[in-house]
Amino acid sequence: MDQSPNAIAEHLAHDLAADTIGIALTGSIATGTDHPDSDIDLIAIAQAGRDDQTQSLAGRLVTITWTTLEDANGAFDQPWSAGQAVPGWRDARILHDPTGALAALKDRARNWQWDDIAAAADRWAGATLVGLAEEVHKVHGMLATGAPRAAAANRDLIALQLPGALAAADRILYGSENRLWDLVCQAEGEAWARAWDTATGIKTASFEDSCRAALTLYRLAADRLKGHLEASERPIVEVACNLTGRPQS
Repeated sequence: MDQSPNAIAEHLAHDLAADTIGIALTGSIATGTDHPDSDIDLIAIAQAGRDDQTQSLAGRLVTITWTTLEDANGAFDQPWSAGQAVPGWRDARILHDPTGALAALKDRARNWQWDDIAAAADRWAGATLVGLAEEVHKVHGMLATGAPRAAAANRDLIALQLPGALAAADRILYGSENRLWDLVCQAEGEAWARAWDTATGIKTASFEDSCRAALTLYRLAADRLKGHLEASERPIVEVACNLTGRPQS
């Protein structure tokens, strides 16, 4: 058997076809941006959902995401999934599609615009900021009480969850989390990029400084997203921003 990633994907699609409505290859292999360690990402659309699968075939990691047609369409309507789903389907390579259902998904992705979910995207971005206020309190408190592992865990939650919210607010389509971090850093500017690099370990810093950098990320995100907060949410974010070193205006 040809052991190239595309050949492996086609072989698996042939084996799975009978149980599916359609199968598509997505991710870096579909776009031609893969490296030797890239996994092979398949989406299998079926009548009923089932557990996702991970396999190793010919030395390549294969992930098979099982979903329904309803859920695949629904991903375009949710701000937490659209940024990845829309470009994913635009770039997908259809391997099995006897009814044209997957071609219709690609057409919908090509025609999709952020305006379709703009209000929901802004509301979700603001709600995510509010939800992460708890992590700000934890980082601040755990640093003060000498609990570094708990502080580190919550530092990471802030650094990893805020970019998705900002991507929605900034109308960024990223396709893969591998692109999300860079795209948000580019959109948010030097101060954000510097703080993110410090919080995540790209830039050498002390442990305390890495945690403070995560608090800076929260403050910067609050400045960006304050217009998307409900009146009842503003005090929550203001208190959290006080803990980062500067209150939200």
